[in-house]
Amino acid sequence: MKKLILLFMLFLFCYFNGNIIAQESCKVLKPEIAEKYAGKCKNGLAHGKGIAEGKDKYEGSFKNGLPSGKGKYTWSNGEVYDGEWKDGKREGKGKFYYKKDGVDSMRFGVWSDDLFVKRIIPAPYKVIKSMGVARYSVRRIGEGQKVLYSFLQNGGINSSISNLHFVPSSGTACEVGSKQGYENIVFPFSCSVGYSSENSFKSSVFQVDFEIEITEPGVWEVILNN
Repeated sequence: MKKLILLFMLFLFCYFNGNIIAQESCKVLKPEIAEKYAGKCKNGLAHGKGIAEGKDKYEGSFKNGLPSGKGKYTWSNGEVYDGEWKDGKREGKGKFYYKKDGVDSMRFGVWSDDLFVKRIIPAPYKVIKSMGVARYSVRRIGEGQKVLYSFLQNGGINSSISNLHFVPSSGTACEVGSKQGYENIVFPFSCSVGYSSENSFKSSVFQVDFEIEITEPGVWEVILNN
């Protein structure tokens, strides 16, 4: 029995030690992200989902040691490309986030051989989820970095809201009159909002769950009617 236990322990030691060695020898062939790697390997090279770091950082799919497929690359200067890759170069559709004259900017389009070749005009916002909302409207009202929410019912402010909560991707909470939202945000900005509200006849209570992503910088107003 003791021999079996010792053999089993030896097997576990060899197995895990072998995995550790294999993981350490897994290489990334793009020098800027080759210092540290965590993820799947094949034949000693990053292959599959993984995260590689060095001067820059990449998180996404690899093939034969290079970014290939979908992934997010962050340069040391803060610029970000989120999209399609092939053999370590941008290839296909993607979004490039950068600052222009100190303002957050985004370029959406098609890359070929790491060069931008075609611009695609993206929708300025996308409603991801709208549960319990009778109707909504979204509009850009000026320049800046702010998103404000208005909650209406029967043509006026909805005073029956309870358990209101926000889950924003960035920014600091703010209030402007009866409006609530976030300022100093970074675009693209996503935010989910949840709350309980009485219906327009005040006869029952229901749950609201609303989520939006806004890609175009500015001051935005989101109006939710119940």
